[in-house]
Formats: sequence, C-alpha cells, structure tokens
Amino acid sequence: MERVLLAQGGINPWAQGGFPLVGLIGVRAVAIAAGASSVVGALGGVLGALAGAVIAAALTTRRVLIATDRGVVVLEYGRFGGAKPTKVVARLPQGTAIGSLSGTWAQTELAGERLWVHKKWHGDAAVPAGRLG
Repeated sequence: MERVLLAQGGINPWAQGGFPLVGLIGVRAVAIAAGASSVVGALGGVLGALAGAVIAAALTTRRVLIATDRGVVVLEYGRFGGAKPTKVVARLPQGTAIGSLSGTWAQTELAGERLWVHKKWHGDAAVPAGRLG
C-alpha cells in the first residue's frame, strides 16, 4: 500500500503569517514617519506585506513523503510553484518512525530535517505504532 502526505520545513508555519504582517506594519509606519501621505503609506504597506509573503515562502521548504512496501522517500518540490517533485531528499527504510501527529501543525523530524505536517494529512500517516509505511 502506498501513502502520500505533504510536509514543510524551514520556518515554523505559524511564523509564516507574521512575515506579511510585519512587512505591512513596518513599511507603512516608516512611510508615514517619513511624512508620506496616507495613500502612499497604504501602498507601501501592501508592498511590504507582499515582500514579507515572498520572504516567508523563500524560507520554507516543501516536501512530499511517499511510503511504499519498500521504504519511505522524501521528495522536494518547488517553493513557489506547484507540487511537482524536483529532487529526492532521502530514501528511508520501511517503517521509519514519524512520531505522534497531533494539533494543527504536527512537528516531526525526517532525514535530519524538522518538518511540519498539517492536520489535513494526519489521517494519511495514521498507522499502527506511529509509523509511516
């Protein structure tokens, strides 16, 4: 049986929301402090939020975990594009432990990398003894 789930590494998923917020508030505050009009400040805030979102995406690694009867493969896929795998990160033995998955973003470690798995994928990884595969 094959199981597939998505995960992400890099920065904490909860912190990702803070990057656009900091960009929005920071750029707008600087623009207004520099004496810019409120329209320019608002535009600067929007551009700051966009820059924060791009920085957060650049600091995030995206992974596909595939478990088969032969083992577990960790694949990398693009930071800004779709979910098309670009390279194999690791091949792990069958029955590799992924730990307990609970909460909105469950934290685990695979192939020496800290990963977060969204609760949407917890059911796909739910197997006896907390193992993937």
